Amino acid sequence: MQDIRTEDWSQYVAPVWPAVINSSETSWKGWETINGALTMPLMVEGYEKKLIKFAIITCRKPN
Repeated sequence: MQDIRTEDWSQYVAPVWPAVINSSETSWKGWETINGALTMPLMVEGYEKKLIKFAIITCRKPN
C-alpha cells in the first residue's frame, strides 16, 4: 500500500450519537434498538474523556 493517511474523524461521528438516542424513542425495533441507544451515553462520555477516537485510514494500491 502507498500514500497511507490517517485522520481523526471523531468530531464528525460525535453528532450522530444524540440522533441515535432520539431515533430509538421514535422507532421501536426491539431490544437491539434499545441496547444501541443505551450505549450512546457511554460513547459520548468516552469521547469527552478522550478514551474513544474514530479514525479513517486511506491508501492506494501500488501500480
